Amino acid sequence: MLIISYSSLRGGVSVATERGETSRSVLLIQKARPSDSGNYQCNPSNARTANVTVHVLNG
Repeated sequence: MLIISYSSLRGGVSVATERGETSRSVLLIQKARPSDSGNYQCNPSNARTANVTVHVLNG
């Protein structure tokens, strides 16, 4: 499980949240690189946990 650090020197990592009847958050990773690959988890206090596995490939 990867822990997102918004204060790391890497920079370019943020979350955009749209609030409404159904809220939605999006994790943005600018200039993604293979080291950003891994299992990401969203664990909101008022909903079920969601997981996704991300593979960043050299292209």
